[in-house]
Amino acid sequence: MTTGTEPAAPNGIDRPNTWRRAGTAITVLLFMCGVAGVAYVWSIDPVWGRGLQILVTYAIVVLSLLIALGWMAAFSTFRWRTILAAVAIVLTATIATAASVRSVEFSGDMQLILNFRWSPTSEERLRAHHRAQDAVPAISSSVGQAPVATSEDVPAYRGHHRDGVIEGPPLSRDWQQRPPTELWRQPCGGGYASFSIVGDRLVTLEQRANSEAVVCYDAATGRQQWVHEYPALFTEALGGPGPRATPTIDDGTVFSFGALGDLVALDLVTGAVRWSKDLLPDGLPVVEWGLCSSPLVVGEQILVEVGGPAGDGLVSVQRDTGDLLWQRPGVDRLREPGARNRAGYSSPSLVTIDGVDQVLMFDGEGLRSYAPQTGQLLWFAPFRNDAGVSVAQPLVLDGGRVFLAMSYGVGCRMIHVSRTGDEWHEPEVLWDNLHMKCKFTSPVLHEGFLYGLDEGILVCLDPETGERRWKGGASGTRGRFYHGQIVISNGLILGLTERGDLVLVEATPDEYRELGTHQALDARKVWNPPTLSRGIVYARNHEEMAAFDLRANP
Repeated sequence: MTTGTEPAAPNGIDRPNTWRRAGTAITVLLFMCGVAGVAYVWSIDPVWGRGLQILVTYAIVVLSLLIALGWMAAFSTFRWRTILAAVAIVLTATIATAASVRSVEFSGDMQLILNFRWSPTSEERLRAHHRAQDAVPAISSSVGQAPVATSEDVPAYRGHHRDGVIEGPPLSRDWQQRPPTELWRQPCGGGYASFSIVGDRLVTLEQRANSEAVVCYDAATGRQQWVHEYPALFTEALGGPGPRATPTIDDGTVFSFGALGDLVALDLVTGAVRWSKDLLPDGLPVVEWGLCSSPLVVGEQILVEVGGPAGDGLVSVQRDTGDLLWQRPGVDRLREPGARNRAGYSSPSLVTIDGVDQVLMFDGEGLRSYAPQTGQLLWFAPFRNDAGVSVAQPLVLDGGRVFLAMSYGVGCRMIHVSRTGDEWHEPEVLWDNLHMKCKFTSPVLHEGFLYGLDEGILVCLDPETGERRWKGGASGTRGRFYHGQIVISNGLILGLTERGDLVLVEATPDEYRELGTHQALDARKVWNPPTLSRGIVYARNHEEMAAFDLRANP
């Protein structure tokens, strides 16, 4: 008589034949769909970046593991001891991994970065370094008059004009014959600020325990000269803790703006506090990823972006006292119940368009132009994404053109700004496309062509038409900087990739022409822009900093 079952394997589980076959077929089909799904998301052009591809891959891997366990339990002929052992192994491995992980970070593409408990923390490495440094007396004290900035100094974020163009000596073009020479390396505090440098003074902003710290180092040795700390701890799940904005050095004073709105002025030589001001008092909301505006000095004013529900939150304070001079209405609107801060993540810049000096600020809603002395809004060009993430510095080209770029599926745009008398017209969109989607980085302009990272890959655009001249190298990972940063000097693009590699590329519209690579930081997440001054590049991330000589003739 037929029973609808087949004999069980020795010591196995007796299951209906049709049920087991159907379950196995469904399981195989689900696996095939998962493989096809991973293959599909990695085959398409990622308009939203590789983050979506990686998240989909993670999800499918986890679901595949659960499906495999479900198949063992429901449809296999394994004995229950084997099934329970497999489940126990998976659970034990999961619990053991979770217990051994101190913290989890994410790259710009949402790759998991696990920090294990047996590795020393960045705070422990930094304290040990300072103890060792303090045990060795400094060779000399450079206390005296503050150095005066020259054209080869980098006193502010991305250079004198915040455009990533750096003046300096010729760089070595052959890193096989003359590779970058490491000058020093040491731990540093957290956060994503860059360095500013004037003379031998190298300044940055770090997170040290529960305080933000403005730190001045000796540029030649990396030795800490002074530090000013104040209580402030900003943190969020993806980027982690730490300040974001690069300090500005101007005429012997350091101006620094923290992630929670602390604006401080310090003596460049001694670190003595000249004044400090909280620009987000009374619990006003901070923008989602922390305030990122590097202070802009305009005459007797210091300008920073605080934000507002619709942006328009630029603030001006008096340079010598910190007294409020003016602020835009967006700041007041932050006090509205439920207001969301859309400050954006760019920094104000002083530019000249049609013969008129003006301050450009790219916030979470678009690009605004202000009269520097009064804060009067001259014109506004809407340009936004749903996340309110506008990071890239706008680039001003001749003829009243301004280039903008952002990520999250939006891309880039060229606008034209004009006026009649004192009245500015609504900016005209000349073109826009998806050829350069800048997520964390800012583009540069060289000899009439635009260079920037399109979701991590270096591209060259023709600003006249927006057409792409090239995108990365012909093979492999050449041209992929992930979510790193770039500057340009003497016709050479210097990149610091998200994985810690220095990359030298010739700035030519003909093709992607890579001249050399060199591992600068042994890291998996480097979001801090490099600082290039006098042929020396200063690189850091949220754990380590180092200096390299790139000069052709040191």
